[in-house]
Amino acid sequence: MGWGRWLRRAAADNLRVVVVAVVLVAALGGYLTYAAHVDPGSTMETRETARWESSGAFDHRATVVNGTDVYETGTVLENRSVYYTRLTPRLNGSFTYGYTASDGGSLATNTTVSLVMRSVSTDRDGNRTVYWSVEERLNQRRAESLTPGDRARTPFSTNVTGAIERAQRIDERLGGTPGDVGVALVARTTVTGTRNGQQVDATRTYRLPIVAEGGTYRVEDPGLVTESEVQTERVRVAVDRGPLWTVGGPLLGVLAVGALAGLVVGKRRGTLSVSTGERAWLAYRSERDEFDEWITTGRVPETAVGSTVVDVDSLEGLVDVAIDTNNRVIEDERRNACLVLTENCWYRYERPTEPDRETASDEPADPLDDADQHEE
Repeated sequence: MGWGRWLRRAAADNLRVVVVAVVLVAALGGYLTYAAHVDPGSTMETRETARWESSGAFDHRATVVNGTDVYETGTVLENRSVYYTRLTPRLNGSFTYGYTASDGGSLATNTTVSLVMRSVSTDRDGNRTVYWSVEERLNQRRAESLTPGDRARTPFSTNVTGAIERAQRIDERLGGTPGDVGVALVARTTVTGTRNGQQVDATRTYRLPIVAEGGTYRVEDPGLVTESEVQTERVRVAVDRGPLWTVGGPLLGVLAVGALAGLVVGKRRGTLSVSTGERAWLAYRSERDEFDEWITTGRVPETAVGSTVVDVDSLEGLVDVAIDTNNRVIEDERRNACLVLTENCWYRYERPTEPDRETASDEPADPLDDADQHEE
């Protein structure tokens, strides 16, 4: 079908539009290239510079002092949620503090473990009322230089059964308060020094509540309690344009410039020009495709000559004749014509000659031409 001719005609008929489009594409390629390689621009980003995490945890155990069939005297119960007020009145254990820091550090720690007895009530809004509180220090330990990954351990030992009984006596002597009477082990750790290059001076508090329940006391161990922080900074960084900009921009520019150069050379050499014959042939092919359902390719015998031959100016007109006479259009490539054959008259549309197709000199003459001459 000669798609090259169609493209050439489209380029020739719309040369200015094509040139403008190519120039715009070249400009786009230049912009993408400039933005990716010369001035990619910048943006503000938040980057992590360091991070730290501190942790505190209790471990506890109780030794059986009044043996039974279940537990012999001297049995050690460790990290239980429930202990027995008569069998294991004394609770031993330790509190351990440690920290990690991605950029190093050195902290001095001072940890105090105390036994706190108090009466507290909490309303519906979560507000607490402390009616009374008594605190007794059990142990204190200092660590002068704690590096990341080190642990500071502070042991403790207290008679929980005695503390519970004492707390109940204190509340009774006050006439009984509406709060809940209980005891807890409280560890307070003060840390000072540097961590990730920053000064630190803070106090952390960790609680281990103990609740009396009949002949037992329950240790509400919170497990490992952690606190962490990510240190960040705002920095300006170049925008990463990606391959669409870094590669696509230059490639688009090169292709556009090459296309523009091809258009200029083609215009000067005349290769973009479309001859009258080519235009006629392309127009015929468009009509041929449009009316394809009415056209049949065939060969009209050389001896078949109608009494009258009527030349039609266009293929569309010939198709109209075929519709009106209820016939088909016969496309005879040998005659280079399209024909509608009726009983008394033949209608003919002479096709344009396809460019670059040479007609053999010894090809027999079209009998329809002879018929025209006889009529004259």
